[in-house]
Amino acid sequence: MKLTCVLTGLLPLLATVSCTKAPDDPICHYEPLPASSGTPAGQGGIQITAAADDYFYILDKAGKEISHARLNMSASAKPGNYVAKLNNSSHPVQIRESTLTKCSAGSVVLRGNTDEYYYVLDSTQHEMAHNKLGTGLAFFPGKYMLQMNNTPQEFEVKPSAVTDVQAGILTVPGSTDEYYYVLDSTGRELAHQKLSRPLAFLPAAATVKVNNTSAPVQIAAGSLVELKTGAILVHGTTDEYYYVFGAAGNELAHNKLEGPLSFVDGDYTVKVNNAAIAVKVEAGKTNEYQTATLIVKSGADLYYYVLDRNGTELGHNKVNAAMAFPEGAYSVKLANETRPVTLTAAKITAVNW
Repeated sequence: MKLTCVLTGLLPLLATVSCTKAPDDPICHYEPLPASSGTPAGQGGIQITAAADDYFYILDKAGKEISHARLNMSASAKPGNYVAKLNNSSHPVQIRESTLTKCSAGSVVLRGNTDEYYYVLDSTQHEMAHNKLGTGLAFFPGKYMLQMNNTPQEFEVKPSAVTDVQAGILTVPGSTDEYYYVLDSTGRELAHQKLSRPLAFLPAAATVKVNNTSAPVQIAAGSLVELKTGAILVHGTTDEYYYVFGAAGNELAHNKLEGPLSFVDGDYTVKVNNAAIAVKVEAGKTNEYQTATLIVKSGADLYYYVLDRNGTELGHNKVNAAMAFPEGAYSVKLANETRPVTLTAAKITAVNW
């Protein structure tokens, strides 16, 4: 303890002594250096304690590293004033000859059942350190920001304490090899992942998007949120695509026939060569729809055209090449002749011209 004393003359023969204690370091104290420390003569030691497997660094006034050690171990340096750095947090320290300076840091650990990393930011949103979920990080006492997949949460590090934070887990099961996307309330993407693979977040209200269909989710600390998707599979024998549309007529996604697509459950429209099928997506299921195949056979080098009942062209192809359509009644036009044709799901209908 260091005292500063001032003599104040009150009377010619009387004086008082006023003593004030220098401010204490709230996280550091001083102990005699153990004989077994191995510290070189004329130097002192410093030890920073915290429940983490990190290193601390001792810097001089110019920012040059003087020494470093693992947390809960000690480093040596000549007597003087220094700055201790721990995962980019800092604290002024004093090293005294033949004395061990012991400082208490704190730590934070974000827990969640995924193989992801979390980040710690300072007050200016700059990254200080990152680690895998479930593994702690040490800092000098103060206020910081956790960030997990772009969701934030403030926290405080206190001396000799562990701040234990639980993330929430989001999983979007699906049977296709596709991705889901997680957005915040402004539509900004927070993260994305393959279907059926989980993501960790700090508590937040979010929106999940799968092939441009969406559903809201509320992620809470320590909870598991599951949003099941359903799939559509459109069968066909041709090398063509099917297209999926929403209620507003906007295209959501497309794929080759025999290739499945995942969506949030709901009612949609599938188009194959501009002919529509009403389809339903149900969570946890794959709903299958079968097209019919049409082929117009001819020895002429011409194109044939397929029309709906109103005479609107749906698609065209060269003769002897097949096209897929939903089951139903159509018209086929070749040159100046038009014939009616009825197509049956899962069957090939050949029109000989």
